[in-house]
Amino acid sequence: MITTNGNTLRAYGIRRRPFAALAAAMAIAATLVTGCGSSDSTTSVATTSAAAAPATRVQTAAAITRSTPVSFDIASIQASGSLISLGLNADGSVQVPADYQQAGWYQQGPAPGEQGSAVLLGHVDSYKGPGVFFALKKVKPGDMIDVSRADGKIAHFKVSDVRMYSKSDFPDQLVFGPRGGATLQVVTCGGEFDQSAKSYLSNVVVFSSLDSVT
Repeated sequence: MITTNGNTLRAYGIRRRPFAALAAAMAIAATLVTGCGSSDSTTSVATTSAAAAPATRVQTAAAITRSTPVSFDIASIQASGSLISLGLNADGSVQVPADYQQAGWYQQGPAPGEQGSAVLLGHVDSYKGPGVFFALKKVKPGDMIDVSRADGKIAHFKVSDVRMYSKSDFPDQLVFGPRGGATLQVVTCGGEFDQSAKSYLSNVVVFSSLDSVT
């Protein structure tokens, strides 16, 4: 079950900061976790302390102007599909894809290819079966993530690192805040499944930087 009220966010260990944009980003991570409700997925990615920064990679392409992303493709894990725009609900909670096979883009942050940290989110699975990012844990540094945009351009990102973070230690600033240049983070659930809470205890995060634009 997907729940997005403030009590749920607090229950999942997400601490709100005084900055509105960052608070909204943190809420996204918490909401995504609550939306993963199956124990079919396991991950071999080791849990990392939020204090440990991921490997960085200098982007080789200049950032481009904002345009809505329409689809993504991660060829190495045969994951692809359309993207919907995610914002905030009237109560300030974060919208998430209702369909576990649908990925979304946080539209209140940068667009993929734009200067700053763009973020894509999707479910790992549900009681119905594998989700859109079921195999995200298998992505490796050097793999490519391609994002097609409404302006006809395709932003190509090269993966620099894949990390798993405990929800209680989620590095919100690292994932949603600027890391220099045009970056893209892809987030889903992972790690141990809490049967009582019916959700995963961690998030898998793929970090990547803009490599080229076609």
